[in-house]
Amino acid sequence: MSDFQSGSPEAGFAGFAGFAGFAGFAGFAGFAGFGNPIGGESPLLAEALLTNRDGIVGAPLAYEPPVLPPLPDDPRNLERLSREVRASIFMFELGTRLTFTFSAGVESTAYLWRQSKMEPEPSPSYKYQPLAQITVPTIDQFKTQASHLSAYADIRSDRAAEILTQTAGPAPFFASIIFLDPARTPHTLELIALALRFANFVTMRVKYALAAKRPIEFSPQIQPMILTPTHGSLPSGHATEAFLVARLLWKLLRASKTPQYQEHGVWGEMLMRQAARIAVNRTVAGVHFPVDSVAGAILGLTLANYIHELSDKNVTSRTNSTFEGPRFDAEDDFDWHLLYDAASDEQKKRVGPKGKEPWSETKSHKIENAVISPPLDWLWDNAVKEWQDFD
Repeated sequence: MSDFQSGSPEAGFAGFAGFAGFAGFAGFAGFAGFGNPIGGESPLLAEALLTNRDGIVGAPLAYEPPVLPPLPDDPRNLERLSREVRASIFMFELGTRLTFTFSAGVESTAYLWRQSKMEPEPSPSYKYQPLAQITVPTIDQFKTQASHLSAYADIRSDRAAEILTQTAGPAPFFASIIFLDPARTPHTLELIALALRFANFVTMRVKYALAAKRPIEFSPQIQPMILTPTHGSLPSGHATEAFLVARLLWKLLRASKTPQYQEHGVWGEMLMRQAARIAVNRTVAGVHFPVDSVAGAILGLTLANYIHELSDKNVTSRTNSTFEGPRFDAEDDFDWHLLYDAASDEQKKRVGPKGKEPWSETKSHKIENAVISPPLDWLWDNAVKEWQDFD
């Protein structure tokens, strides 16, 4: 799971992997602690059900059941599906509306495109609009960035517990800021799990294309405190996932209209501080450059808007962002405040030195033909309700 090392994305989503450490509800497996009266599959149960049927079926009963017809492609069916089944449906809704292109060269660039319009059946055709564009920095920039890792290595012992815990996922850290709990916010947790899996889906493709080298390949004295993942360094998966989750949670809080979440943006500020600390911890650990976190944060913030756009019928605009790595000052560290304003929930339009071409841009466009996913709309509405207080 991007940089998270707690199992495969498929196995992880079945049990909300990335939530390890949330003891007592990992995966809601078997309704642990609540005594599931049905139980699970077992050879003994299968044999018992065979003999039980033989004992009670008897002669055919004269009965014509008045079964109602099904509701095809209706979100009302979602409530009766397992979380694992819903996870696959939600992931399909996100993934099939996205495509990828790449241009190789001295400045290799990865492009993500969102589906904006689908022509009617039976032979659908699509139009795409830009979502994110990431250009990899130069080797010389990464060499300069390596000095940041040497400085950050001095605080590894102070951050070790955080770094090791965060390899499993960010959820417990966000739960220390807002009231996340499986009994209280089950749909919010489903949304977080979907966001983590989707971020993995996107970042792995971008990482593979850009093939940015890891810090350990630049000096034998980097000596990371954890094993370096095999996939590319930029964008940082932890940064992408942390900022994606942070912004989605902040959007939920704002959408709830609950009073304490509406003023001053302090909850959003704290969520972003947490996302930034998770991102920076990967540099402290020795497996990421600060510029990896810059690219990851831009991508995560942009993907959060993309998910919100497909999930909320009230969204009226879409955004797309770019990161021009070769323009980034390699002497600079990662600073999320340059990229995003929590109070307004808006990404900065242009980021870079005055008088020079920006190294990051975000553009906003009015939505004319919204492409809303009914299943994602169902998940979003249910998650919002979990943050609405009682009047």
